This record gives sequence, structure tokens and C-alpha cells, in this order.
Amino acid sequence: MSKNTFWVTMIFVAAIVGAFLGPALAQSLSTGAMLTFTVVTIVAIVGLIVWSLSNNKSGKKADTATLADARAMRAPEGKARIYVTRRGFVAALQGMNVMLDDMAKGQIKSGQMLMADVAPGTHRLHAAMAKGIMANAGTLEIEVGAGEVVVIDAMFEMSALKGDAKLTRLEAAKARENVHATKLILWEVEPAA
Repeated sequence: MSKNTFWVTMIFVAAIVGAFLGPALAQSLSTGAMLTFTVVTIVAIVGLIVWSLSNNKSGKKADTATLADARAMRAPEGKARIYVTRRGFVAALQGMNVMLDDMAKGQIKSGQMLMADVAPGTHRLHAAMAKGIMANAGTLEIEVGAGEVVVIDAMFEMSALKGDAKLTRLEAAKARENVHATKLILWEVEPAA
């Protein structure tokens, strides 16, 4: 069982337990105490959501021609093409900061991707959640040759209190599926040409 499956199951079990214990707890508290508890809980939840999304950036979407070129999955002559895609529901709205070769910078959320045409050779990919305090960063060394196309899946894997940004190189069928299912976002700082 993956970490994400485990924690989704735990949340589901906690919700069921809460549904059974909630009414008994509500009856044991006075109306004023219950009202105070409810307001404090709602404010805390909204505050946590606002805080976790506060470092998000709204990336610029690529135009139609650039998106069509990306979905063709062909590297330009003498170059290699690297895609970083993000899909999934865990931390879907929280931005993931992506760096390529410590120069190119971009941020993607679930359902988005970045694309870079790079020189053949070894490249370093680094991904971290926008609110890095709650997650460990992920890194991956990628070796690419001229004309090669590589798709990297960037996901967030949750644990009890912290998570990990995880980078995985995808096989051809899954790679094509991810590229066609995500929107292309432009880099904030472009990769070196």
C-alpha cells in the first residue's frame, strides 16, 4: 500500500469515527462551548488552507501553437526535450516549485506541466512544494541524448506530518498520457538554450 493510499484510508476512518462520536460530544457540551469550538475549528481550517496556498504563483499558460508542439513530443534538432508533469489529488492546489540545472524556474499544480528543450547530457531536476516547511524536496539526475524525449512525473507523497516531492521517469505510454492530460505552463525563468 502506498503512503498516499494509507493516509486517505486513515482520513476516511477518522471521518467515520468522528461521525459516530461527534453527536455524543456535541450533546455533552453546552451550546456556548459548542459554538466556540465550531468557530475556532472553522477559523483554524480556513487559516491552514490560506497559509498552505499562500506561496502559489499563477503561471502563464502556453499559447495554442506551443501546446501543440509540446503534445507532439518531438525534440528539436540537436536537442533533447524534458517534460515535468504533475497529476493527482494530494496537495493538488499547492504549487510545486521546479528547478532545472539550478537556473530554470517554474511552478506547477496538479494538471499542469513544464517543458524544456535542452542540450544533450546530464541535467539536474529539483522539485519542492511551495510551502517547503511541510515537505522534503526531490531531486533527479537525468541523462538525455539528442532527439530524446523524457517525461518526469512530479508528485507529492504524504506521510503523517510531512510529505515528499517525488520525481519519477515515466515509460512511453504513461508519458504520452500525462503530456496529453496536462496544461503547459511557461517557465518563470527560461532554461538555458
